[in-house]
Amino acid sequence: MRIAFVGDSLTEGIPGSSYFDILREKLPGHTLVNLGEGNDTVVSLYRRLAKLHSGEPFDIAFLWVGVNDVAGEGPWAFQVVNALLNKPRSKNLEEFRTYYQATLDLLCRHAHRVIAVSPLLKGENTGNPWNRELGVLARVIEELTSHRERAEYMDLRAVFVQKLAGKPGSDYLPKSLVRVALDALTLRSKEQIDRKATERGLRFTLDGIHLNSVGAGIVAEMFLEAIAG
Repeated sequence: MRIAFVGDSLTEGIPGSSYFDILREKLPGHTLVNLGEGNDTVVSLYRRLAKLHSGEPFDIAFLWVGVNDVAGEGPWAFQVVNALLNKPRSKNLEEFRTYYQATLDLLCRHAHRVIAVSPLLKGENTGNPWNRELGVLARVIEELTSHRERAEYMDLRAVFVQKLAGKPGSDYLPKSLVRVALDALTLRSKEQIDRKATERGLRFTLDGIHLNSVGAGIVAEMFLEAIAG
């Protein structure tokens, strides 16, 4: 099979642990294409995909985007960098809906199956305002996929929310670009990533957004089930 993984830094796999690397090990003989790029929003992702020439159709395309369309508590520097990289957040829910729909349309022309994945977390405290916004985006994605014959919805977010239920939630989120860059540069092994996640009181992520090895393993397992199904 020829399988595309389309998204942001969670798919690119930096910083933190890469679910894509796990899948590559478990699916020898298949062609896996990583189309993840850090900082992508639904707007920048659509613009990037519209310029790509994918060649032969994909059997399956996973679409996983949305976390960068919710503003976190990070400093103004994040906004400046996103502007310089031409990766604007969607201005409102309607613009998110418009660009997500256009991205789905584009992928449905290039893949026999498109699996739209709910955006994951902005901090492991699932009751914070950013996670509530991500819940709204997830419902928009579910509604959009319900109208497409080739598209299906994967509620990955619900699995993580359930696993975090009843446990003390860490409010840790990266507050500087330097911190994110240092994580990407210095935390390269599974052991280093997981140790830092534990220091921060996190269970499934390195920094409240990007995955540690436990989180990457859960994502890979769910993607494998979808591929087999």
